[in-house]
Amino acid sequence: MTDPNLWCIAAYFSLFVIALMQSRSLLWALSALSLWLAAGGLAVWLAPGVLSPFSLSILYMPQLYIAPAGMLFLFLRSKSLPDRSHHQTACPALPALLAQTGTAMTLAHWLILLLAFLSYPEGLTPRILPSLLDLYLLQPVYWLAMQMLLMAVFLLHRKISRQPANVFSIRQIQSALLLVIFAQTVYAFFRTVQTALITF
Repeated sequence: MTDPNLWCIAAYFSLFVIALMQSRSLLWALSALSLWLAAGGLAVWLAPGVLSPFSLSILYMPQLYIAPAGMLFLFLRSKSLPDRSHHQTACPALPALLAQTGTAMTLAHWLILLLAFLSYPEGLTPRILPSLLDLYLLQPVYWLAMQMLLMAVFLLHRKISRQPANVFSIRQIQSALLLVIFAQTVYAFFRTVQTALITF
């Protein structure tokens, strides 16, 4: 197995399993399982006889089910602190950081994809949309690297603030969301330019 994407998928699944063991969250596991089956069912409908929930193509996209399921985990397992500006997740650092950063990345991707779909077919959207879908669905290296970077930034921020890593604020999620939107916009732009130059 020399494909770096497969190594990243294996690493992401490993992080998820460790996070589940630490948080003991059956809800997160069942939510991710349900989304995985839904993605597999959609794949079967789109390509009957070719794709299934166990196809490598579906397993290749853990961000489709692990990260969105983390949003529900974060919402249900977090409570507001007395200062009202921060929330604390009832779990150790790893699952909290994984859920926080997964939420920011998922929301950022959904938002920019929605904006691109709403603008279609104006401007460069016919070229940008494939790049965004490629980034979201077929680039596990980007997803893992970006999420690890955000987790490190979140952890450093909490260390500086002298707060536990399972504490977060809405502003922190918003800042991460803007950072992810910027990163994927840059990626989509350069990918679009590269495609245009190749086809020129």
